[in-house]
Amino acid sequence: MGLAIKAHRLPLQIMGYDLRREVMEEAHARGVIDAPCPTLEACAEADLILLATPPRAIYDCLLQLAPRLKPDTILTDVASVKAPVLAWAQELLPYPEQFIGGHPIAGTEQSGLQAARADLFEDAPWVLTPTVQTNPDALQQVEALVQSLGAIPTRLNAEQHDREFALLSFLPHCIAFSLIALQQEHPTQLPGGRSWRDATRVAASDPELWTELLILNRQNTLEYLNALTHRLRELAELLAQADAEQIRAFLRVGSVRYTPRG
Repeated sequence: MGLAIKAHRLPLQIMGYDLRREVMEEAHARGVIDAPCPTLEACAEADLILLATPPRAIYDCLLQLAPRLKPDTILTDVASVKAPVLAWAQELLPYPEQFIGGHPIAGTEQSGLQAARADLFEDAPWVLTPTVQTNPDALQQVEALVQSLGAIPTRLNAEQHDREFALLSFLPHCIAFSLIALQQEHPTQLPGGRSWRDATRVAASDPELWTELLILNRQNTLEYLNALTHRLRELAELLAQADAEQIRAFLRVGSVRYTPRG
């Protein structure tokens, strides 16, 4: 986000904090931030605070920041699970109406400062999850920032976000991790083609991060995992019967057909 702000020449001063001092120093040296913050609590002096941490760490960050926050300071986050984060903001913050839950749908399987890209958010949906309590001015400011980075702000209920993203992201990650584990159990001589690479790309994601995410969104993810398991068992039965017509019908329901342009 720091790179994107710099690339778009926004008139903002960026202070940065990380648990690892060497990360702050490198970010400062690369011009990603204008200056490092000595402590997390010092970040409370900012007009807007962006929390870009593993989801469980957001709770601790809010807990430490809460006593020092100004009434007009805006907070937002980028976690891919929203309902628990909003509940923590409501529980811990003195001004929960200033917290705007956020999720830019633009991540990759890579992480860390070396994976940062200034163009990551271009034309990407950026979900914002306001509540009935949300300060409209704070929401508008976050939306304006998101738009200035080239992203497309989309308002959505937090529970709906978590339910939909369990299908759109959490389930594909479960499949990718499982495919890699299956290949480790049944080693192949061939490396696999594009379909294998597409299906397993996100298995390079951080297992610690995804353990947190899956537990925080476990009910929604379980429902889709069970539904997928049911469909796979159905296909396995059709294969056992060598029922070509039923297999064809099964595949047609789940197929995507592309219309060539021009």
